[in-house]
Amino acid sequence: MKAKKLFPVIITAFLLTVTALSGFAGCAQDEEPTYDVAIKIANNYGMEWIFEPGVDELYYEFEYTGEDMTFNVESYYVYGEPRFGDRWHDNSGMSGEWFYSSYWHEGLDGKTDSSRIVKERGIYIINYTTRNSHWNNRDIVFNVKVK
Repeated sequence: MKAKKLFPVIITAFLLTVTALSGFAGCAQDEEPTYDVAIKIANNYGMEWIFEPGVDELYYEFEYTGEDMTFNVESYYVYGEPRFGDRWHDNSGMSGEWFYSSYWHEGLDGKTDSSRIVKERGIYIINYTTRNSHWNNRDIVFNVKVK
């Protein structure tokens, strides 16, 4: 008789223990914070454009010169990240892998290509995406028009 009354108590205790342990196992460690990043784009003539957090698209227009122009991520600034300090960082070495780029050009004749050199008349769209797990994702678009 006592065994029949003890059985539900043992089952209940077992279920409560399993539930409590699975609850502890499911507790995730606090996730590391992610940080906003500003991105500075520069061309080979020393001109610069800054994509602050919240600015995802900028435009630049200039007259045709016949000269090659290239654009790249020159530097970046990580807001609030204690390891980076309060300064702009050059985009070189390992940090070069933190930005993915893609290029698209449409000429006046309607033909498209993925030229990285801005020279011919038309519209160029340069896209940079961040690839650093400690940063808030950025997908920025730089529109260049050669008249």
